[in-house]
Amino acid sequence: MEHVIEAKNIVFGNLRFLALELPDPWEIAPGVGRPEINATHERGSVRWVVNGDFWYVLFQRELGWAMEVSGRVRPLGRSVPGAGEVVSVGGHPARANWTSRKRGLPWRRHEVRFLKVDFECVSSERRVTLEFSGWCPQEGFREVLEALGKLKCH
Repeated sequence: MEHVIEAKNIVFGNLRFLALELPDPWEIAPGVGRPEINATHERGSVRWVVNGDFWYVLFQRELGWAMEVSGRVRPLGRSVPGAGEVVSVGGHPARANWTSRKRGLPWRRHEVRFLKVDFECVSSERRVTLEFSGWCPQEGFREVLEALGKLKCH
């Protein structure tokens, strides 16, 4: 199912970050903050966010899996190729980096998995960074990473 990640504004209309196609039974819900948008431009009758951030939660109700996703969109500029696993995101070459960090109160710290994916979309003149984090098993992260192949960013 395709999930369009966008902000709606009375003056400017719908401002799109991207469209993410998640496999069943993954669902998406708004995150802790509202999207922040600093700049947009229009390409092919769609107003794309060129400078902004968003936060959502991806989850699989039946398995009790959940992960946060934060997105950062910036204009294309000079960039240094990142390190990490080479993957395809929406037809673009991307880099995926896996890390884990401890989170929580000092007496109840636990490991949290992170997956950071960076890619450039020349068609929409944007650089996109997606960071997924949570207590979801590796299998869940792999499902979402595979689904990024169908992401729409232009």
